Amino acid sequence: MSQESQQVSLADLQRWFSAERMSTYVQSAQSTDCNPVDLYIWNGRLSKALLEDIAHVEVLLRNFISERLAKESSRDDWYNDDAKFHFNSSRGNRFENSIIEIERQIVRSGNTVTPGRVIADMSLGSWCFLLSGRLEQTVWKALRNPVNGGMPNYLLRKRATFERHVAMMRELRNRLSHQEHIVLSDLAQENQYLDDQYDNLCWVARSIEAKAADWIHSQSRVATLRGQRPKSRLRAGLQ
Repeated sequence: MSQESQQVSLADLQRWFSAERMSTYVQSAQSTDCNPVDLYIWNGRLSKALLEDIAHVEVLLRNFISERLAKESSRDDWYNDDAKFHFNSSRGNRFENSIIEIERQIVRSGNTVTPGRVIADMSLGSWCFLLSGRLEQTVWKALRNPVNGGMPNYLLRKRATFERHVAMMRELRNRLSHQEHIVLSDLAQENQYLDDQYDNLCWVARSIEAKAADWIHSQSRVATLRGQRPKSRLRAGLQ
């Protein structure tokens, strides 16, 4: 049992964080005969390590899209160039409204509105929207245009495939940001899920820039933490 587990009991965590929330960890701990408190701690640490990697990939993605669209429109505030990209024509004015709200928040915070600040505050949902099928003939065309830099690391060139991988990253980011569990009652399924999620992050990064993907992987804590998953109490006692 870890030092952290010795300081609190499962009953403590159930009282602090609810029995319903802890039930997932109890079930998973039972299937692998480990301590649920240890498992809860490990889940949180692995979640934060995954969020670190997602943050790198998300910034890489937004920088890639922003650079390509700025070149295509010849303006730094490309997000206002609806005449070229048709952001709002098929979805009302939701994209425009999101930009307006970002600009308002920048002003309320006492800062000057600049393209850099607006782009930095755009949500991952907005970047996913820019990859959607409704913008294939405008945004996607601009992203893979070699004049703008293109997508030399993504030879498949299929928008729907790229969008699907980014959407998978967004789903994981949202799951982790809302403190949802990544442990599963079946250890084989858990390992497969984590393998698939990490492979997806690597795929997105590598499709944009291979050297960046290698750097993100080299800095990642995910593999190390996965190797520290709480062992069964019997196995731990034998070591």
